[in-house]
Amino acid sequence: MKTTLFVNDMVIPLNDFTQQYIGKILVGIAESLGYTGQRINLYIEPSDLNLFTDDTQVPIRKEFVRLLIESTIKGVLSPLKGIFWLQRITITTEKE
Repeated sequence: MKTTLFVNDMVIPLNDFTQQYIGKILVGIAESLGYTGQRINLYIEPSDLNLFTDDTQVPIRKEFVRLLIESTIKGVLSPLKGIFWLQRITITTEKE
């Protein structure tokens, strides 16, 4: 699994463990919402959150679900070096 992370348009390097860990969280989120795919993209903006599996947008209808996903991801990212201000987050994970 290959995972890339951008925070505020800056690449944040991830080691193998962190790539796997974050990637599996994204897969779990998508599957919990009933979607699977080879590639999962998550975009978090100050007032928006979008999740895609392959090229299909996953509908997030409930505010509670959006808040749960956002707080989970921000919590996971908070101990990483180089992350101080989580304004814009882009995470892509691809199964190999």
